[in-house]
Amino acid sequence: MNRNPLQKILSPNSIAVAGASNNPAKMGTILYLNLIYGGFNGEVLAVHPNQEKIFGKTAYASPENLPYAPDLAILIVPSRYVVSLLEDFGKIGTRHAIIVSAGFGETGKSGKALESELIAVTKNYDMRIVGPNCLGVINSSHPLNTTVVPLQDKPGHLSLVSQSGTYVTQTLRYLKQKGVRIAKAISVGNEADIDLSDCLEYLSEDQNTRCIGLYIESVKRVDRFLQVARKITRNKPIIAQYVGGTSAGARAGASHTGAMAGPAYLYDGLFRQAGIIRADTIEDVFMSGNALALSPAPAGKRIGILTNSGGPGTGMATTIEALGLEVPEFSNHLRKKLESFLPGHAGSRNPVDLTFHTGMELMAETLPDILLQSGEIDGLLIHGIMDTGFADLLYPIFKDVLNVSESDFKGYFMADLTQLISMPRKYNTPILLSTFMGEEDHCLQTFRDFQLPSFDSPEKAAHAMAALYEFSMIQKRLPDEPSDMKDLSIPEKAVQIMKYATSETMDEYMAKEILRAYNIPTPDEIRADSPGQTIIAADRIGYPVVIKGCFPGIFHKTEQNLVHMDCRNKEDVQIACKAISDQVRNAYFLISQMINPGREFMAGMTRFNLFPPCILFGIGGIFAETINDFAVRLAPFGKNEATRLITSIKSNKLLSEFRGKHSVDLDALVDILIGLSHIALHFPQIREIDLNPILINGNQPVIADAVFVLEHT
Repeated sequence: MNRNPLQKILSPNSIAVAGASNNPAKMGTILYLNLIYGGFNGEVLAVHPNQEKIFGKTAYASPENLPYAPDLAILIVPSRYVVSLLEDFGKIGTRHAIIVSAGFGETGKSGKALESELIAVTKNYDMRIVGPNCLGVINSSHPLNTTVVPLQDKPGHLSLVSQSGTYVTQTLRYLKQKGVRIAKAISVGNEADIDLSDCLEYLSEDQNTRCIGLYIESVKRVDRFLQVARKITRNKPIIAQYVGGTSAGARAGASHTGAMAGPAYLYDGLFRQAGIIRADTIEDVFMSGNALALSPAPAGKRIGILTNSGGPGTGMATTIEALGLEVPEFSNHLRKKLESFLPGHAGSRNPVDLTFHTGMELMAETLPDILLQSGEIDGLLIHGIMDTGFADLLYPIFKDVLNVSESDFKGYFMADLTQLISMPRKYNTPILLSTFMGEEDHCLQTFRDFQLPSFDSPEKAAHAMAALYEFSMIQKRLPDEPSDMKDLSIPEKAVQIMKYATSETMDEYMAKEILRAYNIPTPDEIRADSPGQTIIAADRIGYPVVIKGCFPGIFHKTEQNLVHMDCRNKEDVQIACKAISDQVRNAYFLISQMINPGREFMAGMTRFNLFPPCILFGIGGIFAETINDFAVRLAPFGKNEATRLITSIKSNKLLSEFRGKHSVDLDALVDILIGLSHIALHFPQIREIDLNPILINGNQPVIADAVFVLEHT
């Protein structure tokens, strides 16, 4: 097994920086000094064509002049010099580099050509690079920081991979203020060589990384990304923000890193299939990611809330329930036990509301212990534990009255948090805290010192708890084994039909013949070329029937008066045939078994650049686009993932018993989706497939209409 190149890039013994100078305003200089004075234990060498000394240290005119080949080269020079300079490093034996310089694929045609030259050099010398157009890497435990901002805090357990350099540099002080400690951070830039999938593989093996946070504008190797991420999320959480799903987001991403963004719902399907938790904001990546790195996952969705104020407690409860978790009312037994300690005005039902009780012993010791012992909750949210921060606010009005020093006054309020900080491990249950106090508060500092996740608003703590619960569900879900396409033969009938498909849009009968070749259920149907043949076909199928006018290239037949339902006799058939013939010349007739409309679903396939075939399932019928309730997965997948796809739509209750109708046969729907994915993988010339509606006959799904759109030939 090849060693991941990031192992050497994030743990080098020696580094050469090309671009350092005596000008303190230059990025290369800042990066160089940050390495020297930031704790890196190896040697840092400077490469500069003109300056012999840089801040008193020897500089070398070119890589050939270096005393040895460094483990890592960092290039932060104008883009026109990068290719030749990287080649010089390759010649002396350096095999790893970080290209900070911009001006490559993100800038257009000429930049892409320059990036191609860069990659040619890496292949020629067997080099691996991060970048270009990136801001470097951080390994807090090595320690190594190749960015332009000094490390601000101790090593932590959340690692970050970002397609924006800002999120691993400018955020370092912000993260310290939020109590978030970083294990590793990688700014991947244009991903000309090392990409997100490589980073995930590296971090999956990193002992210090307990959660991986991602900022994504696009994924280049989607199938590889899915394969790697799916393995990781069985044991280690990944939380990601994707920003390219809107036209503005995609435009910004393309100008930023040369990204080609896909619609948001594709990434939603990719993340769900991979077991990745999706974040709405980068703050959520940081804060919920930190909770995922530090907290045990809840065993269930029952969340207890303990607060010293009604507003924050209500905010937590509302957010928790909106995110699909529960705030159960406590049993009488538990309430009586709580009430024996509560002041008379306090609520005990859940939330447990002390209504601004300033004594912290109840909130930090007695009540959390009772709640966690009860067996009635799977996670605990606490708002309002504070001590010296509150004392700071009060001291100005008490100092003259009490004639006491500020330190003594703070001592009156100091809370004992010894028991609280041990409770998550003791009970293997997550405890998340929120407070409006800042770093001046002893409680907040203690939470951070002992890595107990804390938040500056109640709702943020609730969001993090929901992320923990989502990860617990990801861990429990059944593994999925995609069908092995190599061992799956292509039906000969489908091959023959595709040979005769010359139009951009295949007619419905041919499309359904392909479906039938893959054992995908359709109604009993007969094709007829004349009204007389149509009547014979209707007699054979049995009334009532549906009469359709079909012809290659016809979309939306209902809107064109080409679908006539519930034809009950010969006269109805004749009327339908005449109406169809008047509407479209040369149309043939498709006579189908009449299935009473009821619950209508849809399935489909579409292709997007860089993505495997995308399989869709959702609510169908004429209101499909209006309701817009669907989900997506990437082919191939197995039965477990197909089941998750089907049940993930918002209207999934329609799959169960509904107004006297049977529950839908989920296994039959699963087979349809897997068959659809096989068609897409067998025939790449099929650009789109639309199966709408899928009607439910008894409890069996049946494809009532099918459209195949082919690539232009």
